[in-house]
Amino acid sequence: MALKHSHPGKELLKMMKDAGLTQRELASKIGVAHSLIHSILKGSRPMNVNTALALESANIGKANDWMNLQTQFSLYSAKADGAISRKNELIRGWNQILDEDLVPISFIKKHYPEINSPEDLPKIHDIYGVENQKDLITKIDKFPLRFFRKSSKFQEKKVNVVAWSVVAEYEAFKADVSKFSATTESELLLQLKKVLHKNKNTLNKTKKILADHGIKFLILDRPSKTPVEGKSFMSGNNPAIVMTLKYKRLDNFAFGLFHEICHVYRHLTKDRYRDYNFYSSNLSENKLEKEADSFATNNLIDKDLWLDFLYENETFEDSVIREFADKNKINACIVRGRVCYEFPQYYRKRSELNAENFLG
Repeated sequence: MALKHSHPGKELLKMMKDAGLTQRELASKIGVAHSLIHSILKGSRPMNVNTALALESANIGKANDWMNLQTQFSLYSAKADGAISRKNELIRGWNQILDEDLVPISFIKKHYPEINSPEDLPKIHDIYGVENQKDLITKIDKFPLRFFRKSSKFQEKKVNVVAWSVVAEYEAFKADVSKFSATTESELLLQLKKVLHKNKNTLNKTKKILADHGIKFLILDRPSKTPVEGKSFMSGNNPAIVMTLKYKRLDNFAFGLFHEICHVYRHLTKDRYRDYNFYSSNLSENKLEKEADSFATNNLIDKDLWLDFLYENETFEDSVIREFADKNKINACIVRGRVCYEFPQYYRKRSELNAENFLG
């Protein structure tokens, strides 16, 4: 028999010459139309089972050999076909993602419902900012989590952290905001504190204020085993802040927001940190994170005001907190949040402010 990549027609033509048969003679010998033999010899029609059996009956090869030759040729032709090859490549890549758990597909689908099958693999590559499957694996493996703070209570799953992070970057890239200036920090903080004090339509107002100051802002929920509350990074020429709203409390949101703002103005504006991702969770483990925590604490409530508050009061009941908050135009829930942080015994005490501690 011929080489496995040859069409059966080539082998049939060779055997016909050896036997001294013309096309019409062979067609008559096995009881088929002359046009069928002609098409097989030209390679424009496949060898089917009936023809293979007829050839075997006429002692011209074995039916199994003819069918094996046709199968091998068909497979080779399919692999050489660019469209089929590309489709198979997508199938392999999609199955690799599922089998090796490279991407949390349920999380991706939640935000991009159009991703449902191997044909959508290029969209995943686009979200991850890679050209192909090999680059995807490399990016996940080498994704920088230098400032990702682990929690001792929750076990993170790296592929989930990476997925949340790349979706955050992908969505932030599409946001359109004003030009960023590193000199507007004080003005920004003043505007945000007014919004937090009133706590009405807080998220939308926060987004607009940040956009006016050239900072991208969005809320992005997180997949399981992703103990992160937020992230700040450079998106093009603009800083970006993405938060998960893990806790939908006003005091928690305010602290997390101001924490990220510190990273924006104090760190991302410096060349050495421009390519960094600053993640926030519930632990402060390094100098920059502690700096951001201190920044948030003292800008939400002025340090001297807080010291006077502590000095003047022995207990911190709701009435005491409200009086201080109203006098200094600070939302009372933010004040109580700090009281509970510094004096944990107040955390479990009954308070009317608990019912108010939500994002308005």
